[in-house]
Amino acid sequence: MKLVYNFSIYVTESVTNRIEEGISMDKINLRHIIVALIVITVLTGCTLPGFSTPTPFSFPTPDKTMTALFEPTQAAPATSASSSAGGENTSTPKAVATSTPKPTITGELDITETPEVNETLDATEVTFAGPAVRSGPSISADYLDKNLNIDGDLYEWDPPIQKVINYVVYGADKWTNADDCSGTMVAAWDEDYLYIGVRVKDDKYVQEGKKEQMYLGDSIEILFDRYVSADYSLHTMSADDYQLGISPGQYGISTCMIINGKVATTCTPQPPQAYLWFPKTDAGKKTEVKVGSLESGQGYQVEFKIPWSLLGVAYPASGDHYGFAISINDNDLAGTLKQQSVVSNVPGRFYADPTTWGDLYLK
Repeated sequence: MKLVYNFSIYVTESVTNRIEEGISMDKINLRHIIVALIVITVLTGCTLPGFSTPTPFSFPTPDKTMTALFEPTQAAPATSASSSAGGENTSTPKAVATSTPKPTITGELDITETPEVNETLDATEVTFAGPAVRSGPSISADYLDKNLNIDGDLYEWDPPIQKVINYVVYGADKWTNADDCSGTMVAAWDEDYLYIGVRVKDDKYVQEGKKEQMYLGDSIEILFDRYVSADYSLHTMSADDYQLGISPGQYGISTCMIINGKVATTCTPQPPQAYLWFPKTDAGKKTEVKVGSLESGQGYQVEFKIPWSLLGVAYPASGDHYGFAISINDNDLAGTLKQQSVVSNVPGRFYADPTTWGDLYLK
């Protein structure tokens, strides 16, 4: 307002000086006079009666409130750093620490949830996985460094006959005693084959089944688990499990050729054969399994060699363990196809449940 007041004085003096210098009023533009008078009136009106004195304007002195409003984003970090280093810096990390663990915890929860999902996904593996060796009876197979003549005669075997096969696992009411059906076995191996020889006591030999029906007559059955630890607790057969049958052939029942209405002078009995039931994708007669058999008055002997490739084993080695069970099927009813009883080297063995099988150890 002081500036405005000085300006009004300046305008008044200027007009007065012009009048005193003899400039006639008629030469002064009436319009300029009127404007000047209005300006003078307005400028001087603030001091006239009836007008209130305006509140003087002054720039406010900065205070903490304004500082807090305008400085936080720029000055707060500097304030924290320059003032009480122990307090502000302590509180600031606390704030950071408080916020940092939250995402960290969230991350940890995410990480925890991922393994939980993995554990859920791996539930099959975690639940079924276990030791590499079955707890049941173990068969040892010696390394074989010579060729065997697979003819059913076990005279070439150096390892002793071992392990009695006399646990009745099916048809106990049809089983009389060890002379009815029981046996012993021997096993060996080399890089190409698993060799097995079996001596069977059987007071009456009957085998009229072929291929997939051979189990309905006197025969041998091998169960083999290639990878024990992967599904140690799995109670059903999987792709690494094998069920192989060995038939000694048809003794006493000859398949004879009829020529011109007469029976030929020579008859050829049904030869021994092997049949794979499981895995089902590879089921069928297996000619690559070499089988030899002999019959005696008190039973029969079977000798066979199984290619490791048939069992899915690529590189057999000393110290290897596999799930294993060997069983003998018995039928005493001539002219019928019937599995009357089964004896095994493993008590409680069930053909479709690998957890009930025993162990095969390569020495």
